[in-house]
Amino acid sequence: MKEKNLDYNSTIGLFLILLILTVFTYFNTYSDKEFISNRFPEKRVSLSDKSSFVSKKNTKKDCVLENEVLRLRISSLGGMIDEVFLKKYKAYDLTHLSHNKNLYLIKDSSFLYKMIFWVNSNNKHSKKNLITTNSLYFHPFFFQKRGKLIILIMRAHNPYGVGFIDHIYTLSEGAQYHVGFYVRTVNLFPEKGNKTISINLEQKVFSLEKDRNWENSYTQVYYSYKKNSHSKIQFLSEKKSEEKNIYNLNWVAYKQQFLQQFYTKKPLKDFFIRSENFSSGVFLKKIQSNILLKIKEHEEVNIPFQLYFGPIDFSLLKKFDQQIENIIPFGWGFLKWINKYFFLAIFQFLEKTNLNYGVIIILMTIVVKLILSPITYKQYKLSAMMKLIRPEIDEINNKFRNSDPLKKQRAMMELYQKAGINPMSGCFSALFQIPIFYSLFKFFPTLINLRGKSFLWVDDLTSYDSILELPFSIPFYGSHVSLLTLLYSFALLVYTKLSNNVGSNDTLNNQNNASDMPFILYLMPIIMLLFINSYASGLSLYYFISNIINIGLIFFIKKFLLDENKIRQKIQENQKNQKNAIIGNIE
Repeated sequence: MKEKNLDYNSTIGLFLILLILTVFTYFNTYSDKEFISNRFPEKRVSLSDKSSFVSKKNTKKDCVLENEVLRLRISSLGGMIDEVFLKKYKAYDLTHLSHNKNLYLIKDSSFLYKMIFWVNSNNKHSKKNLITTNSLYFHPFFFQKRGKLIILIMRAHNPYGVGFIDHIYTLSEGAQYHVGFYVRTVNLFPEKGNKTISINLEQKVFSLEKDRNWENSYTQVYYSYKKNSHSKIQFLSEKKSEEKNIYNLNWVAYKQQFLQQFYTKKPLKDFFIRSENFSSGVFLKKIQSNILLKIKEHEEVNIPFQLYFGPIDFSLLKKFDQQIENIIPFGWGFLKWINKYFFLAIFQFLEKTNLNYGVIIILMTIVVKLILSPITYKQYKLSAMMKLIRPEIDEINNKFRNSDPLKKQRAMMELYQKAGINPMSGCFSALFQIPIFYSLFKFFPTLINLRGKSFLWVDDLTSYDSILELPFSIPFYGSHVSLLTLLYSFALLVYTKLSNNVGSNDTLNNQNNASDMPFILYLMPIIMLLFINSYASGLSLYYFISNIINIGLIFFIKKFLLDENKIRQKIQENQKNQKNAIIGNIE
């Protein structure tokens, strides 16, 4: 049986990509205190003023704070945020014809907060009384707009005696997603001795996207803590329930395509957090956390928090100056820097053209492929040289068919050396492109700029496109048909076939047919069809255009850049020079 015309370097590269995809799929993964004391006088302000931006609702006296992009509702019961509405974004609605609905990060008691502590009563003979803030009614005590800053104080009095608790909120006008939140107590702890305060939080994270399974794969809890004067960022599992006790916590964040972050300037020494997944329903995860605070004698509670409710936007998060932008999945190692400061920079530059985002992805693909074209050329040239020495390779294979594999390998290396070929260069080229290939799997789904943006038949470039819904689900593939994925898989098949025949002469081309192509090269487009059918359509569009460009580059390089006769002459010269060098050494 005739040896198959096989480009081993391409096969190795495809195999490595397949291995990475398999592993990836399996494991899918100014001081506020000073500000308050200086700017909040102890006086009441009428809430009937329309310019106050505060509204009453029924008799509960719930308050609303809002700016251009964010609206918060503060509940009088518990004095905590009861609703967070993002004005510029929409959530996916399965039942509505337009598939759009208002996007709430917090709604319908999905977020619960309470502070628990003991206080003395006025009666000296009675025991201490337990206070839980979620059962107290807070009333709007102070409201004022100062410059571009809106300030609200919600106050609850001690039901067992003197003292009170303040929840203080600040929100800037304009397109700002940061919210200041300050907790303080006044005259609640007159007794001697240390006190322990417990703060409990629980949030159920809403499912907001079209594909719940894919959304769950990148919905995750991140946290930052100080260790040896350095800050480190860690995360909880996105696949299973997990809990952690964290010491010296800087911040904790719940990441989807949107972010909810809680940050305190003074590290919290004792913090517990737990993440639990939901298999169905409107929620993805339940996140529970607990903070234990030790209050010294004659001290009160004074905790400044900074909250963020908004999109995962690199530029916005970088301004926060807490390294929170590092949770964006740009990849690992050097690839993270390439994505941050190269790919993202290209995308943001093209975004200024105000073109359709699908067109921007196409233009971005062209730019990237042009930059990587020297690598494509080297791979093409290596493949051509390998096929020109195919007769010698076949001869060695036949000669050492039943011999020691090491002798066969040594003979192969001598042949490569005589021909001036470095077979590892093709493998290095493939390995160089694999990290880029992998990183895009998470880059496009979490790129907030693409969210809700349409292109041709695609309604959202961060989710899959569907031209047909199946009445059943296929393992790995799903229950829908993505046209972009089909186009990409077909283009990959064509490119693989062409690249396997690169550099072959007409006789060799005529001898080749579909049955000569290695099985793994046929298998790869099918595997990719299964793997990315439910991935972001922006990713499928990028890969489809990338392979179309690769096909065009093959024809261009073969017609205008490579001369097989010159390559053959170069190989013969290298072999002759190698032979002369050996003879010279013998003499």
